[in-house]
Amino acid sequence: MTASNVESNLLASLDAVRERCGTVVVTCCYRCATGSEFGGEWRGVPVGPLLDGAPPDTTHLRVESADGYRAHVAVREALDAVVATERLDGPADGLPRLVGPGFDSSQAVRDLAALAPVALPPDADPVPGTVGGDGSEPGSE
Repeated sequence: MTASNVESNLLASLDAVRERCGTVVVTCCYRCATGSEFGGEWRGVPVGPLLDGAPPDTTHLRVESADGYRAHVAVREALDAVVATERLDGPADGLPRLVGPGFDSSQAVRDLAALAPVALPPDADPVPGTVGGDGSEPGSE
């Protein structure tokens, strides 16, 4: 079975990972497509330990928001990320949220509903968008 066939939601182990590994703080700044900037200081559970049970062929994390937005984050980028459960320097809206240094704004998904390991082919160019397949086209199953 490849990671792309796994429909596990890594968020199910969030509390267990918090108990085992604690929380970390990350400070990030993002520029939206509109040109406006947002950022902040967040505390949350590190993504690395959430991946402990992921299949070995996992290349990306499929990140889905409660409203159906989907983005893919390469595992190598996600290892420095956190599932933020607190915002330390501003309003706590949009939590939980995936944040990480080096992310572009499309990957800092708010109102996180699912975090799933997937194996994308090397030539895949996943485009953020609405819930769809794991290839390069949003909306294709």
